[in-house]
Order: sequence, then structure tokens, then C-alpha cells
Amino acid sequence: MKFKLHYLAILFGSVLIASQSVIPVSADIGDSDNYYNVLLDDESAVRFRRSKSASVEKKSTELHFNAKNTIEDVLNYPGFKPFAKILMPNTKQSDLAVHLDELQNIMSIHHNITTDNTLESLDYLASRIENKERVFYPIYSKEDIKADPTLEDTGLYFFRGDENAPFAIILPGGYSYRSTIHEGLPIALRVSNAGFNAFVLSYRSGNLIKGSKDLITAINFVINNADKLKVRKDKYSLWGAAVGAQLIINVTQNSEKGELKGLLQEKPVANIFSYPLSYYPSENDVPTVIVVGDQDRIVNKTILKSSINNLNKMGIESKFILIPRLQHGFGVGFDPNSSVSINWIGRATSFWEDVAGLSEESSDSNEEGKEGEDDGLIM
Repeated sequence: MKFKLHYLAILFGSVLIASQSVIPVSADIGDSDNYYNVLLDDESAVRFRRSKSASVEKKSTELHFNAKNTIEDVLNYPGFKPFAKILMPNTKQSDLAVHLDELQNIMSIHHNITTDNTLESLDYLASRIENKERVFYPIYSKEDIKADPTLEDTGLYFFRGDENAPFAIILPGGYSYRSTIHEGLPIALRVSNAGFNAFVLSYRSGNLIKGSKDLITAINFVINNADKLKVRKDKYSLWGAAVGAQLIINVTQNSEKGELKGLLQEKPVANIFSYPLSYYPSENDVPTVIVVGDQDRIVNKTILKSSINNLNKMGIESKFILIPRLQHGFGVGFDPNSSVSINWIGRATSFWEDVAGLSEESSDSNEEGKEGEDDGLIM
């Protein structure tokens, strides 16, 4: 009898533990600090209100590139000529023979670099170019670039979403090399597939003020040319990874002081940061999402989480998302071939919609800007 009771106790305890270990997707651990631990995630867990899905599911059967194409092949693609030198991580002679499925070997501070993401991004650009659509815009005039040749390394890649939908500008990190192909284009592709217009900014690296001015110039460029680009002028968001996040933080917090004073036409309604190197909030901040991997050994996760707590105490709605098993520089953060996707991009997009009040608006409410040409852009 004692044995049976002991057995039943163990069985009951096991059932109880099992029932308590089922953590709901989007579990909010403590309402006071808005801390999200994404243990499981799939497409059904993310609320998408727009007309398209935020995950790229359909693969083209006729990709312009394959895994064994080299960096040199990409740089020599005729349609990429206007921006080839700022597209790939490195254009050194020694790296030109690197295959597209070997980019991880030359992007040492990044992780989760997948060939599928690389090929999808390059194919999007090549397909649009073949369809006679413009995918890259300089943000400085020819006269400006002639006076300062370093401005030649700047510009915006454009991933089109719904006509007259709000826009996002995405800033890759990289520090010692360009990470556009990993932290820029694949994210823009998913944001645009959610219905938003997404731009990826190539900026001058190594100087906080110069990079910040490039960001402000890019924002003003899109706003000034919203009609021709067919994007909505207001309620835009900024997305930045690592160093890119630092530029956004600087512009958001310091756009009314010092060298940046009076340059920015309008602040974003939301900022999305992937593993920012440092962040201390101020009353000048806007609603913010911080996403970081729990295996990140570069950023201080405690400080970042505390910063989000402080923003909420200031009345600035913000979220902290910790993703298991990911290290620093994870980019999209999941393998598109995986049956379970950790879709932080979908969560961040929904956050943007919520704080901007976009979910309460019709996607057809802004019907301005019907020109079909890209000429006459305002610099």
C-alpha cells in the first residue's frame, strides 16, 4: 500500500511539473518590467495585421545566384554596379574567391549567417532590377560626393512594401566590416513582406557624428521624397544592430543639441535595437524594443534590461526580448528552413504597429503620391 501511495505521489508530481512547465508563447515574466523570454515561437504566435506575411516562405526556383557563386561574382553582376563596392562584407582581393555559403568565415563577429538568407536578399535586388525597378538611392548629391568622396559609401537600399505604407530604415552593424548582407537586407526583406517599406542604410563607419549625420540625411531624404517613393511620411521606425543601434540612439537622444541640432525633420515613433553595445535611456527616447541572444558575451544584458525598465518607468512603452541559444550578431536569428522560427522581427513589427496606432488605421488611408518615376528626387 505504501508503495502504491508513493508511486501515485510521484506520478501526480510529474503531471503537475509537466503542466507548469508549458510556458505560453509571449509569456510576460512580470508585467512591471515587460521582460520577454522567447522560449518557443512560431508564426501563429505573432499578430500580423497587414496584408503580407513577415516570414519569407516561398523560394524562387530561378535564383540569380547559388551557394557556390563567389563574392567576385556578386560584385560583377551588372545590375549591382552602382552599389557593388558597399554591398558585401569585404571587397579585398583575398576575399573575392569566397563562396556565398562561406561568408561566416570572413564575418568573424557575426553568427547564424545562412546561405538561404544571403541568396534571398541578393535575388530580391537582382529580380527588381531586371523588372526595371530602382533598388538603390544615393542620399547625397553628386556635388556633395565630389566635395567629400567618403560620402560615396552611403546610400539606401529599398525593399518595397505596400504603397503609401510607413517606412523603416535599417542600420546594420559590423564595426570592422560591412554586415549589410547579414544584418540589413534579410531583415528588410521580412519587414517589407509584412507590408512596410524598408530601407537599408549604408553609412560612414568609424565616426559617431558622421554616421549620425548620414542617418539624419537618409531620414530627411525619404520624408522629402515620400510622394515619389510612394511611402508614408510619418510614423516611421528605425532598426539598428550593434554599431547601427548606437547611431540611432545618438540621433534620437541628441537631435536637438550640438552638431545635430535642427537637422532632423521628424523623430521616429519606434526604435528597434538588436544587441546594442550600450544604452542608457533619456526622456528624449521613443518607444523601444531591445532584442538580444542569451548567449551574447559582448553586450551587458543586465544593463539593457534595466534600461528598458527605466524607459517604462518614464512612461515610454518599451520591450526587452531575450532569445535562447543565440550569440552576438545573429541577424535574422533563425534558419528559414527550420520548422520552428524565433520570429523577433514579427514581434518588433507588431510593437511598431501598436505604439504608432497603425493597427487602428486602414492601410489604404494614405492615398498620396501617384507619380511613377523616381526622377526629380530632393537631396
